[in-house]
Amino acid sequence: MSRWIVIVLSCFFTAVANAVVPKDLTGREYSETRLLLSQSDFEVRLAAKSLYRLGSNRQFVLDLAAEVTWTACSGSRTMKPDTLSWLVKALGSTKQVRYGALLDYCRANTTDEKVVKYLTEARGRLEDTATSVFEGGKMDLRQMRDQFAKRGAARRDQQAAKQFDGLRRGRPLEAVYSGLGVPDDVNGVNVPGRKVGHIVNVRTSEDMVVFVYGGLGTIHFVYDEEKTDWLLAEAKSDRDLIWARQGGRFVASEELITEGDNSQLRDVLRQLRKQDTIERVTLDRVADRIYQSRLDPDDELADTLAHLCRILAESGEGRYKQLLLEVSDTAAERTLRRHAGKAANQLPDTTEERYVPSLAGK
Repeated sequence: MSRWIVIVLSCFFTAVANAVVPKDLTGREYSETRLLLSQSDFEVRLAAKSLYRLGSNRQFVLDLAAEVTWTACSGSRTMKPDTLSWLVKALGSTKQVRYGALLDYCRANTTDEKVVKYLTEARGRLEDTATSVFEGGKMDLRQMRDQFAKRGAARRDQQAAKQFDGLRRGRPLEAVYSGLGVPDDVNGVNVPGRKVGHIVNVRTSEDMVVFVYGGLGTIHFVYDEEKTDWLLAEAKSDRDLIWARQGGRFVASEELITEGDNSQLRDVLRQLRKQDTIERVTLDRVADRIYQSRLDPDDELADTLAHLCRILAESGEGRYKQLLLEVSDTAAERTLRRHAGKAANQLPDTTEERYVPSLAGK
């Protein structure tokens, strides 16, 4: 073999081994790439399911799935049979004979009956003419992971924050990606038994793709079988906003405290418990809502209001003591009366003017 051929081949294989992630990936391609590069079996399986359901025209993403498959079949990585099965199914759905040799290699190195079954089915689906054959072990997965690790969190401007705050349930993943840009991290979560909204009819797979935007929050996408797309299911804000599950949007906590139903009040309560300090204006809204709803006979609402009484007690502000004492005397539910009285006893007497609820007398 001539020297120049050796040099060319050496450069070729070096380029393949050190292949970089394309910069023009779509939102779904970017998500699948990040998940395929994960060390988590669950996240790799999530990416494989996405590729199987939706396919891909991006050879890089398909080759990456093939490389991850090869790591399992070669023993370079321990992988659960279910995950390997989904990868095999995804490769079979491409119909590319390019992956025939890989599937044959896996078949020769696999004894699990379930995986063997899917390998046989996938191999039979490869129909087109191969222009090249995929060869495992040529992609540097560690280098690709390092590329993402070195990116660091992107700076988000006010326009990005405005777009994030305006997110709505049912928005396609691609639209979110186009508007907010590349997320700082992508991962997967499983939420068994989760119901996703009432406005958008979503048949949830219970597996969600998560986008993380530093300084803004996280976004969860669920696969919609009817629309064959990843749609926004819910989001969480890093700032003073709460995701209203009923409306499928962000709202200010003060709005939910004043107007929210019991479920929404519970969302507010969870957020308040996470805060080290709560602003007085928010505490005032909590006091208003407790007073406003004290006569409601709903025992579940009374339980939530009782927990909100604890929020006032933990504030240490004696200005709410008289209001809580009044609630302890007039509330319709015994639970609320008891907890309001207990909260009032925890607060100090104060010379500061007592708080008068804005809805008093209504």
